[in-house]
Amino acid sequence: MNTADAITYAAATAPQGTCYRVLMWEASALSQENREAWSEARRELLSRMRDAGIKGSRGLLGQLEIELKALTVKMIEEPLTKASRAGFSFARVEALGEALRAHDAVLAYRLGTAAAEVLVQLNGEESLDDMLTRWQAATPGMLWCTQPHIQALTAAEGAAWQNESRSDDNEIGTLEYTPAEFHHVTVLLNEAVEALQPAEGKVLVDATLGGGGHTEQLLRAGAEVWGIDQDPTARAAAQARLAEFGDKLHVIAGNFRNAAEMLRKRGVEQVDGLLADIGISSPQVDCAERGFSFLHEGPLDMRMNPAAPRSAADIINTAAESEIADILWQYGEERASRAIARRIVQERSKAPITTTTRLADIIASVLPRKGKQHPATRSFQALRIAVNDELGALEALLQSGLSLLKSGGRFAVITFHSLEDRAVKRYFELVCKPEIDRPEWPAPRPNPAYAARLVYRKPITPAEAELTANPRSRSAKLRVIEKL
Repeated sequence: MNTADAITYAAATAPQGTCYRVLMWEASALSQENREAWSEARRELLSRMRDAGIKGSRGLLGQLEIELKALTVKMIEEPLTKASRAGFSFARVEALGEALRAHDAVLAYRLGTAAAEVLVQLNGEESLDDMLTRWQAATPGMLWCTQPHIQALTAAEGAAWQNESRSDDNEIGTLEYTPAEFHHVTVLLNEAVEALQPAEGKVLVDATLGGGGHTEQLLRAGAEVWGIDQDPTARAAAQARLAEFGDKLHVIAGNFRNAAEMLRKRGVEQVDGLLADIGISSPQVDCAERGFSFLHEGPLDMRMNPAAPRSAADIINTAAESEIADILWQYGEERASRAIARRIVQERSKAPITTTTRLADIIASVLPRKGKQHPATRSFQALRIAVNDELGALEALLQSGLSLLKSGGRFAVITFHSLEDRAVKRYFELVCKPEIDRPEWPAPRPNPAYAARLVYRKPITPAEAELTANPRSRSAKLRVIEKL
């Protein structure tokens, strides 16, 4: 694999004794002709090696081993470096990388667009087969080869391989990435930027960096911006798009629920403004392999962070019927939640439900279509919220966000459905009340949560021109408060 076309990583620990080089590839990356030619040549070499071993010809055996290594490079690695990007998306590459780095046994790796090359030293705690199963599970929907190539290396050979994989900062290198692959139309762009009042010398936080639309305008106004996003594809797109701003942009990988903690670890105690655009981006919806939408067939995934442990397929295929019904009712306000959950359990007993279109068809078989909205719309929304714990993350951000702001700092939140907006409205109203009252009290009392004022009494919604240009913005609402 050409290291220039790969994400590379090398651990600080060097090989001790025998280690293993594992090469696995996406099944469709090699043509049938390449696979057959490689398999035939490999069978012939292995047969000659077996004969040499029987005859005790160590010199010939060594020569054949060299030929076998060269064959692997020629018949597998070269085609893989030229493979299309269809097999491995950037998000899957980074998700696999995170899974690999979680293993102490992994000493180095190179991840290409359709292949993974890993250096492993077994520690007796887990077999290589078990490791392979866990790594491949980090990329649901990816059809891996059934027989990866495994080669034993000496400690010296492994160390040499590891050093080749070491990037300058001993961390992840970069994979070629085209920003056009993540094109998102920013909602309420001017309204949100105006609300935060960006200017030279101000420090602002975009807690949902996405493709960088809001952040770009904040940077152009002179502000320094900390951008947070859990989606590796979004982070890569934003960094490529905003490279011109240099060190005025700081990108953090993580969930915005931990915004305050992540910033304080980096020495940022207070900021002048905080923006959160709570919603799913168009590239996530439109990318079939992310599994957010029933409009395209894809794996039933829905994870904004591809490395998160629980996908929509996990919930649909393993959760109890009552849990599925509760998810659909609480997060999707789906009245037919129990009937849908019952049908899902019936259908999964016949075969696992692994694609978006199959789940949508199951839901449609319970609910007749009425009007323009697809019967699965509310259920898919509910599953996405559950998979990513979106309401829990929003609640955590609301609770900690004000503590990050300086006096006069502004907190702006854009929501896209009633559950989110209700949570934001309720919290903002709470912190903007000087006093609270209850029927059983003789008089109102000071509100201990009082810390802000409403900037706009009513939520800001998209203008007619934006609705025409971007129909997906129709449910957006912007609410803003200012810290006292």
